[in-house]
Amino acid sequence: MARIRCRGQLVRWLSIGFLISAALVIAQPALADVTGNTTTKGSRLEVLTRSGLEALAAEQLAPPPEPPWYRYASSSACPGARPGGGGADDLCSTAVLLCAGNTPEQGLGPAVYVFRREVDAAGDPVAGAAGNWDRWRYTCLPQLVPGASNALTVEMIQDAFSDTDFTVPTVNIQPEGDLTLVNLPTFFEAKFPESGYGPGEIDEVDPARMLGHRVEVRPVLKSITYHLGDQTLGPTTSLGGPYPNGDVRATYARPGTHEVRADIVYTGQFRVGGSDWFDIPGEVDLTGTAVTLTVAEAKSRLVTN
Repeated sequence: MARIRCRGQLVRWLSIGFLISAALVIAQPALADVTGNTTTKGSRLEVLTRSGLEALAAEQLAPPPEPPWYRYASSSACPGARPGGGGADDLCSTAVLLCAGNTPEQGLGPAVYVFRREVDAAGDPVAGAAGNWDRWRYTCLPQLVPGASNALTVEMIQDAFSDTDFTVPTVNIQPEGDLTLVNLPTFFEAKFPESGYGPGEIDEVDPARMLGHRVEVRPVLKSITYHLGDQTLGPTTSLGGPYPNGDVRATYARPGTHEVRADIVYTGQFRVGGSDWFDIPGEVDLTGTAVTLTVAEAKSRLVTN
């Protein structure tokens, strides 16, 4: 896999509410619009659910005895999209956000417009319908649209992201040497090894796995939980730091040994071709490698010269 290093704070570009509002503003007023996952009629497109798409597939296999008969096509749910005029590489915010928050049964998207046109018994467009596709519905299950090909789905990206070679932080302890003293403030810092992909590092998924599409993913730090033996700090987004300003610290009241580790939770983002970055549903929990911290007790003694 190709790697691009780009450590640093990840910035969410815009809020979901703003993006959906903007999408509705720029939609062509002459065409039906879409908003949310509810089924509504009138000026809005209806949502095709799994059962509806299965009914369309059955209709294609066994057409009704009498007309009208239809053929179906799809395109990315972006303003002005038409069948054959774009695909998953032309993702826009609308196509992803229309399916945000869905369950897998509802479909994770990206949303596609479903087009249809009337055909005759031989399957040829009826007079006047040769190039006239009607934008008819939309769905968050692009792979189930009859005739769909090369349908990249968020589920596929989600599966690929879960297989990323994530880096798991180790814990650097100060005082150095994994040795501290009773009642001495001890500082902890999460360090990311060079191997694997950490926060903000971009991994390019094998195109063969993505139906030929160029898909990139990057982990996003959600939280770290520090297990420090007899106490736990977090979850937090802090990486800690050394003395004197590190904000992940602990003081031990008794001598002994403790297993210390940092567990991390990643979320993720993806982009397809030249698209914006979009959130990947779900998260990945990883357990850090433990190191042994020894807490010793300093004892004073009188020395005479």
